[in-house]
Amino acid sequence: MSVLSFILSSNESLELAIEIKNKNKNLDIQCFSLEQKLDKQIKESNVFNKIHKNLKDFHSHEIVFVDSLVKFREGILNQIIDNSTKDKLIVDLSPAKNDAINWANSSINNEKINYVSAYPIINLNYKLSKVDSMFTEQQFLLMPSKNVNERFFNILIQIIESIEMEPYFMEPVEFDSYYGATNVIPKLISYSIIKYAEESSSWGEMSKLAKNEFNYSTIGSLTDPEELFEIIKRTNDLSTHWFNQINKEISSLNNSFENKGKSLLDYLIKGWESRMRWELGVTGNNDGSAPSSNILSSGQTMAGFLVSEGLIQKRIDMEKSKSKDLWKYKRTK
Repeated sequence: MSVLSFILSSNESLELAIEIKNKNKNLDIQCFSLEQKLDKQIKESNVFNKIHKNLKDFHSHEIVFVDSLVKFREGILNQIIDNSTKDKLIVDLSPAKNDAINWANSSINNEKINYVSAYPIINLNYKLSKVDSMFTEQQFLLMPSKNVNERFFNILIQIIESIEMEPYFMEPVEFDSYYGATNVIPKLISYSIIKYAEESSSWGEMSKLAKNEFNYSTIGSLTDPEELFEIIKRTNDLSTHWFNQINKEISSLNNSFENKGKSLLDYLIKGWESRMRWELGVTGNNDGSAPSSNILSSGQTMAGFLVSEGLIQKRIDMEKSKSKDLWKYKRTK
């Protein structure tokens, strides 16, 4: 195999490159960093045969994994595609997949350029699941463009399977919908929480009480605003759909407040149970009768939310005891 290259902008893509190198010692793996904060980690990893300073160096590389912000995506891809005379496979890890595939199908006119949009699902709590890495037994989502030749397709599958991941084909629109529901909407809510709190006349004193819960609830507001805007713009219909859904939930919660009865408690219990089912890997019906087949390997969904260690251990204990109702809330009244 020729040079395998990574254009990096996140810890996750760096870990992916490291894992591929660890499982394929003879591979020539090279990289370019889009984020200065990664430079030290890249050097200390000692896995890259060469660290590049110019994107134009990638013209001669056959396989390039690209992890970039959506707002910079086309500019970066054009730099490594322009004037390329060799067969090349580009594996694009950025979100807004349907937009990416449409761009590739309409804008890449060079038949030597093969393009696949992809997304590795990772498990940050893999040590508690007793697997080798955050990628082991997870799915590597694939959304190929109209131009991917068989040779590159087979090489990509080999790379994915070498790190014990499962290639899984998904429609770009389906991915964008799931990503919008589990990633975009929580970030929008995060912005709203920090905004209404700071605009309060009592924020000076209130902020002293804003500790862990507030931090977790507003962490999404640290997302690059231009990047989030770009993703919403490119997935507008889907983002609007999920935003309308969350508005319905807020309206339902508001009605529960106004009724001042047990409906509020019922609503909170249902929400608690929904969260528990997700964290425990029970992704079937609301009654929990259809647990997912990968209950010990999921650990984290496409949302990128970290599952607590305590709940991972509960999930393992549940599997051992064959209990099927751990997600149920035990009412005391």
